[in-house]
Amino acid sequence: MKQIGRIWLIVSIFTLIFNWHGTSFAEDVYLETQKGATQKIPVTIVLKGEDHALVSTINNVLGEDLDRSLFFNLIKNSGIKINDSAAKLDEDGRAKISALGAGSLIFVRIVREDSVIKLDGKIYETGGGEMIFAKRYVGNDNIIRRIVHRFSDEVVFRLTGEKGIAQSRIVYISDKTGQKELYIMDYDGSSDKMITGNKSINLSPAWSPDGRLIAYTSYRDGNPDIFVVDLTTSKRWKVTDYSGLDISPSWSPDGRLIAFASSRDGNSEIYTSDKEGKNLKRLTYMRGEDVSPTWSPTGTEIAFTSDRGGSPQIYIMKADGTNIRRLIFKGEYNSDPAWSPKGDKIAFACRRGGDFKICTINPDGSSLSELTSGSGSDESPAWSSDGKRIAFASSRNGKWNIYVMNSDGGSLGKLTNNGANNWGPDWSPN
Repeated sequence: MKQIGRIWLIVSIFTLIFNWHGTSFAEDVYLETQKGATQKIPVTIVLKGEDHALVSTINNVLGEDLDRSLFFNLIKNSGIKINDSAAKLDEDGRAKISALGAGSLIFVRIVREDSVIKLDGKIYETGGGEMIFAKRYVGNDNIIRRIVHRFSDEVVFRLTGEKGIAQSRIVYISDKTGQKELYIMDYDGSSDKMITGNKSINLSPAWSPDGRLIAYTSYRDGNPDIFVVDLTTSKRWKVTDYSGLDISPSWSPDGRLIAFASSRDGNSEIYTSDKEGKNLKRLTYMRGEDVSPTWSPTGTEIAFTSDRGGSPQIYIMKADGTNIRRLIFKGEYNSDPAWSPKGDKIAFACRRGGDFKICTINPDGSSLSELTSGSGSDESPAWSSDGKRIAFASSRNGKWNIYVMNSDGGSLGKLTNNGANNWGPDWSPN
């Protein structure tokens, strides 16, 4: 779903590659806003363990996970001790926690046995002191962050009924090897690993709805074709094999189809096929360039970028290519649409002056909002599965890096810091 950035008109392949992102050296600019704040659940965390470094790591990861969920108000405590072997908090423990104003206690006990780490995670509600969840996780230092992310998502689900995003991941492009390879990192920017390694140019990664597959464009065979990699088996296959340009894949919500842009019939148009490249169907028929498709969560509509009106703008059509309408009538250049998981917003890159910013708009064309500001360009928005966060690429510090912010533009944070350029994020569904 996340595409080529501001250089999307396809004049030549080499122009597309080498002029994809300009470089702008500037100070970091952080946009911090608090809009429409909702009541948060007050919780406190108690950890117990002999390995102080490990306890500190787990405390930091757990606290950051719960804070990023936007559901909780984390209340500090001064060394509260509880009898964690009991199924219920005693009266003294309840009184101390209630005095803090915390409605729930998150308890973690960590035991290290050689290379094995055992993490017992429990949740207590402080009104009656009842334990409402308990589970043991077993692993080692290599996966301890993933274990904490799993427990964090359990906390979110047990206390809110909503699915957490702490186990989600972000795929992105980086040139830290000198080539544009695809990498995956945890949603908080940790534990990155390369998933292509073909020493070529790889672009436009897109997660499948089940989080098992990633579609992307690669120049591996000398031509921009669409490939798919299965992360569970490492199997890779070519979806398209045409001498023209096949770019910007986007999965349908049921995972059956991939929408993409192709120049196989002359100018770039939107097509769909299945993940094997079969059942090809052309959706758009215009002299202008049509690129960057993104599906609505229902699968009934597709938004895309087109210059059919004279300048790049965002349009919406039915999934069969009919009923095309222009979405935005403000701004001379709007691209990179990304439909929110709930279907209520479309994020996109909107040009303001010489740079791009991240904007959102309702699918009916109302409530246009500009979320980012400052120096540099902000491009390629990608939604978290809960619709509360947006990842994007920005050149605000000179190099391109992946940033994340709340869906209202607040709480901006930088995810990549590897000294390379990093672009084109897409957020996994789980």
